[in-house]
Amino acid sequence: MSLKPTDLYTFMRASVVGQDDALRYVSVAIFKHLCGDAVGNLLMIGNSGTGKTTVMRAVEQLYLANPSFQKHRVVARLNANTLANEEGTVLTGRQLFQTLQDRAVQILGEQATPESVKLLIEHATVCIDEVDKVSTVVGGKSNPTGINVQQSLLTLMEDEKVTFDTRLLVDGDFKPVQMEIDTKKLLFICGGAFEELYDQVYARVYEEKGQEELTELVSAFDGSVEFEQVFSLSEYLRQEDLFKFGMLPQFLSRFDTTLVLAELTPEVLEVIFTGTKDSLFESSKRFFQRFKIDLQMTDEAKKLIAQHAARQTRVGARALKEVYGRVIKPFEFEPFQQSHVVKNDENEGYTLTLTKELVESRLE
Repeated sequence: MSLKPTDLYTFMRASVVGQDDALRYVSVAIFKHLCGDAVGNLLMIGNSGTGKTTVMRAVEQLYLANPSFQKHRVVARLNANTLANEEGTVLTGRQLFQTLQDRAVQILGEQATPESVKLLIEHATVCIDEVDKVSTVVGGKSNPTGINVQQSLLTLMEDEKVTFDTRLLVDGDFKPVQMEIDTKKLLFICGGAFEELYDQVYARVYEEKGQEELTELVSAFDGSVEFEQVFSLSEYLRQEDLFKFGMLPQFLSRFDTTLVLAELTPEVLEVIFTGTKDSLFESSKRFFQRFKIDLQMTDEAKKLIAQHAARQTRVGARALKEVYGRVIKPFEFEPFQQSHVVKNDENEGYTLTLTKELVESRLE
């Protein structure tokens, strides 16, 4: 390994904004995975829109970007709900290995053989989203499907050898193939919003320490100072809180680290909104270029949109679409009927500048 955890961190940080602490743990886990050491599975907890899926995509991009990571290029991103059918029958092992095989064959192309496919499967990274949806408790009642899915995943994360019966193209024909998959080198990265967990832990802390523990003097957007209720899940989360939520102790024991993703601040949301080539604002600029309109935005307007989005803490970066949409949608339908779209004297195009005053008028 010529690369170090810091190099992996730097690569992923280019596409994952505002989760530096979590990325450090992810980088170490990937480094161990690439070196063939004992794998450190990760459990990520974070509100919708805080970057769980973005982290998983960054891991996949990392493997694809470096030729020396060829045998680690298989990444499966699954939703936990797909690991059981409507009747509650668990499909975890079969569905997972089939997904890994399909991805391996796609990567290998004509060079796919039972041996090469098996190699890629055994060195794969498995990303499971919405793992909180397989809780053992739903609505205060036991959830047998969740119990079975967790137990099935637990088996795959226990360094077991699992028999996988499949069919592969061999010598021009699809033939039955039996693989004995050694799961000890698989890396599991699981994530979920765990929405009820937030309220559950808050209630416990409130009961144990009272209101004063959860109140701070903070500065408001307008510069005034006021008392505000402040609560950080990462500060107060205990392992027993996850047990109570409905995650089996044996299942949790297979994770080296539980990461609580940070809530996105206005400063981070501003970077997500405008700071990358695939950002919401850059996409909007490309839309208006079709009409020969140069879309511009003042720094004050950017900050205001980010501040409004930050108030919706439960939806993270997804709040930017709703807030920005209230500002920009009227211009998208018929821009030339809007007085803010003005002719550009320097060329044949037009200019639309979003100012703080314009944003304020649309967000009232």
